Amino acid sequence: MRSNKVLVTRGPADVPDRSARGAVAPRESGFADLTEAVDAVAAVDALLASLAASRAVLVESVREWAAARPELFDDADVEADDVTGLAPELVGRLARALRVPESSVLALLEESRTLVHEHPRTLAALRGGHISHAHAQTILGYTDGLRRAGRVALETRLLKHARDTTPGELSLLARTERERRLRPESRPEPVAVAAARARRARVSASPTGRPTR
Repeated sequence: MRSNKVLVTRGPADVPDRSARGAVAPRESGFADLTEAVDAVAAVDALLASLAASRAVLVESVREWAAARPELFDDADVEADDVTGLAPELVGRLARALRVPESSVLALLEESRTLVHEHPRTLAALRGGHISHAHAQTILGYTDGLRRAGRVALETRLLKHARDTTPGELSLLARTERERRLRPESRPEPVAVAAARARRARVSASPTGRPTR
């Protein structure tokens, strides 16, 4: 069974100082300029993205751990690759711990499984703080249901644009690219078939019913 380790790429040293109440506060000396101030906010945002990636890896580790130990749960038929087969006890405890509905826990479990096993490049970009959690969700949503080749190609294109677009802009691009990939490809008509079709058109256009030149 695959083992996942939680990785956090940024530590407390990268985060601005916190006040006694826990809120992020600027240094006493203030910021040198606007660029430094904006960069500080961006650094925290990148940290949030990295933490989202670490949470996905951890959640998937918990799912795999539970799937390998069905004897720990009452009347649970848990399958390693089946999110819906998770023990109700595990889903319920996660929901209480995270203070979210059980449906949200199931969505998180599926999202984490997909990120770890089907979209490692998106997970890596999220862990590095290069894209936000919303960007990652957009990529997962629009690549879902595609065959592997199409999924990989679309993911590659979206990752290329994700760093410089908002999630909404990425969604518009993703919708267009997905529709293009789902649309049946128009293949060039063979020469013989095209010639026969043109010949039939000439016959039908002739008053005598004979081919026209």
